Amino acid sequence: MKIRNRHLPMICQVLILTAVFLLPGLPVSAADLAEIKKLDAKVLQHKKRIEKVQTGIASHQTKVAEARERETALLAELDKIDRQLSAENEKLLALQAEMAHQHAMTLARQQEMEQLAREKETLRLHMENRLRAYYRLGDVGLMNALFSSSSLADLLTFRDDFLLMLKSDQQLINDFKTKMQGLEEAKKKHEQEKVRLAEVAAEVMQQQELLSQTQQERQKVLEQVQTERQLYQQALKELEAAAKELTATLTRLEEKATEAKLEREQQLVRDYPLKPFKKRKPAAARGFASAKGKLPPPVAGAVVQQFGAHQDETYGVSTITKGINIESAPGSDIIAVYDGKVVYAGTLRGYGNLIILDHGNHYYSLVSGLGEILKKVGDPVKQQEKIGVTSLHTGLLQEGLHFEIRHNTEALNPLEWLEAAQVTFKK
Repeated sequence: MKIRNRHLPMICQVLILTAVFLLPGLPVSAADLAEIKKLDAKVLQHKKRIEKVQTGIASHQTKVAEARERETALLAELDKIDRQLSAENEKLLALQAEMAHQHAMTLARQQEMEQLAREKETLRLHMENRLRAYYRLGDVGLMNALFSSSSLADLLTFRDDFLLMLKSDQQLINDFKTKMQGLEEAKKKHEQEKVRLAEVAAEVMQQQELLSQTQQERQKVLEQVQTERQLYQQALKELEAAAKELTATLTRLEEKATEAKLEREQQLVRDYPLKPFKKRKPAAARGFASAKGKLPPPVAGAVVQQFGAHQDETYGVSTITKGINIESAPGSDIIAVYDGKVVYAGTLRGYGNLIILDHGNHYYSLVSGLGEILKKVGDPVKQQEKIGVTSLHTGLLQEGLHFEIRHNTEALNPLEWLEAAQVTFKK
């Protein structure tokens, strides 16, 4: 009872508001209604603004995430370019070292060639002296042999030794030429290698330049992306602050609107006090349930089988009947035991011709074994209105008209619902 009393003022307020707004003739303050409508419009307007701001926040959050992804990709690309530049720089340093080595080798060959040139000059002077002496000596002939102080044997020996020296000098000249030629070829190869290394170094420097240019471009793009991300983040902060402010404003407006409505409701309660109302009857005292023990039988006749369990004396079988069977004259009128609506009208296996009436509050009456059904699904019926006629044949294995009463799916004893004075039993 305490719980119900606690909610009673609220129920009264709702009823009063309904009466004030729906019933004509009661005066309503237009100014108050206009103010409440104005507050409601502002609340709705701020809700729409908050939705727009939240949409903008979601959009900017997406843009910030996309900018971060682009920034991450650019940083990865710049890192890759840095590694490539480092590799190219190492390659260039190796080429420069190799070029320095080739230059040193070329200088060494140059110095060797200069040394050979000096040796060549010495050899040239030596050969001139040899040739001059040989010219002065001349050939060992009759005159040299006759007028020389040396013997012929000594002259011949001297000539042979001199020829051997000339042959040795000739070998020196040949060795010098071979060595000089080798040095020139080596110098030429070193020069060619230097040219090749210089070309490769130029390509490496060009690649470095391209990588540096790409690095600068990517760095500029990265700076732009970072700037965009910062701008998006700043805009996001501003939108979040705006959303927070709008939410606070909306809260204040809703509180104000609630206070205005509550104040109006209290004023209405004071101006139009609610009259006492009658207590509503319980469900058992209303509708079909209130007619228990007062219903007319669906057909005039005698009850030949009652509700519940039965023992078949012929076959010795126990059966359960969920209704009663009433024996009546052929062609007797079948009536509705209470107001309701037809929810089924047709043939059902085990029941034959069947009609089901819905009496409200989940109460149903079933009549089967009709010879003819006079109503269709959806037809409303009144108590004692004719709904069909009986036949000699029924849908059950028992004689008479079969009648049931159910609440939801639970079968109830019809004899407890029918008026006892109108019920007779077959002897």
